[in-house]
Amino acid sequence: MRTRLVGAATAAVLAAGALATTGVFGSSHREAPRIMLDPSADNTDVYAFVAPDAPGKLTVVSNWVPLQNPAGGPYFGKLDPEARYYVKIDNTGDGVEDVAYRWQFHNKFRNPKSFLYAVPPVNSIGDANLNFVQTYDLYYETYRAGRQVSSRRIANNVPVAPDNVGPKTMPNYANVSNGAIKGLPGGGKSFVGPVDDPFFVDLGAVFDGINIDKPGRPMIGLGNQGGGKDDVSGFNVHSFVLQVPAADVTRDGKAVTGPKAGNAVVGVWSSTERKSIKVNRGHGDDQYTWKQVSRLGNPLINEVIIPIGLKDKYNATSPADDGKNFGANALSPEPAAILNALFGLGIKENNRTDIVQALLTGVPGLTQISRNAVPADTLKINLGVPASATPNRFGVLAGDTQGFPNGRRLADDVTDIELRVIGGALLKPEDGGKQLPLGDGIDTNDKPFRAGFPYVALPDSGFDAKFGRIEPAHAPVPQPPA
Repeated sequence: MRTRLVGAATAAVLAAGALATTGVFGSSHREAPRIMLDPSADNTDVYAFVAPDAPGKLTVVSNWVPLQNPAGGPYFGKLDPEARYYVKIDNTGDGVEDVAYRWQFHNKFRNPKSFLYAVPPVNSIGDANLNFVQTYDLYYETYRAGRQVSSRRIANNVPVAPDNVGPKTMPNYANVSNGAIKGLPGGGKSFVGPVDDPFFVDLGAVFDGINIDKPGRPMIGLGNQGGGKDDVSGFNVHSFVLQVPAADVTRDGKAVTGPKAGNAVVGVWSSTERKSIKVNRGHGDDQYTWKQVSRLGNPLINEVIIPIGLKDKYNATSPADDGKNFGANALSPEPAAILNALFGLGIKENNRTDIVQALLTGVPGLTQISRNAVPADTLKINLGVPASATPNRFGVLAGDTQGFPNGRRLADDVTDIELRVIGGALLKPEDGGKQLPLGDGIDTNDKPFRAGFPYVALPDSGFDAKFGRIEPAHAPVPQPPA
């Protein structure tokens, strides 16, 4: 008998030599060699917070399919029915999922003979003029020691919000998109659909060797006085927005009574799985198992801390193994050495236990899940900390303990926060601590976020996309004779 393993959809070509992704901060937009070849499985950002209008609940925004041009029709960016999409929660501190939410998608063309995604007008989520229809089933799963013990479908055949084709096709896109909001048992909510990418960052400066002083651009300093260019502005992404009672994810199945409660802290991450095919020649049908091809927790680890030669390994492994696999990279982060070489800042380059604590093991008394928590790249959130009345984009660094790295809100400026943490903002002066005004010159998203669920901003339409060249107006040109 001959058998072989084939990594479905991702292992055909590997173009690692053409990549230069070790400098990206904050967001997993094409961050690793294999996953950049499979954008429908690529998760870009995870946000976890307690929303002001939903106390007692965990709100998670997890994004997939990076850098979508709103005009990228006729099919646009889509989620794959051949993949499994997860949001996972660790409530014991061992880096292994105890609770998971899984999305499974289904596609349908109402009129496969039409080239149009939708025929004008589309006025609602169920409008018959919408040609391509994508739906999903949502499952709530529980685990013990990494093994699934239960799986329950909590939503069935829920429509995904369609892409915003343009004002002629969808004259009231907000109404169409809001039709994708689905109530869940116990008072939760779910939404899946394209949105304006909530991440904001000067990718061009970061890719250019952390070029945060930006020679030739109208700014001074080290990125703390504006002048940056938001290179994600104008792009869309697919958001999975999930809001569930805290009791559904805590270790004891109970609500959280306050920030010091023993069940208050959980770790959140997202992941994607694809089929790994095992071909059994001459022994019946092909068989397959599900293999993880992408994951994301904190907006820093795989993009900056993990070297390019280990990024694919990171995407294929569990947070429980991060200390063993990547702990040395967190203790001696390469960006610290790069910043010193560029700007002579005297940043501590080795034994960075402050970074390990803030992002991997958790801050005692705030984001540490348990006393014996293992180093794991999960976005840790204390569900007992109430929503801040005066949120600050610098989060915990500015005394706003509801902000990153205690979870991550949509408006948290994680790029500036991470640069300043690498610079030594969490260290004591005697240990090399420095309060360096580092940043990328981008302070806010290009669009304001919504106050209510699903919180993310509506996507740009294809007709109004901010990409491409507009031909200048001129006199009519006659048709040349045949």
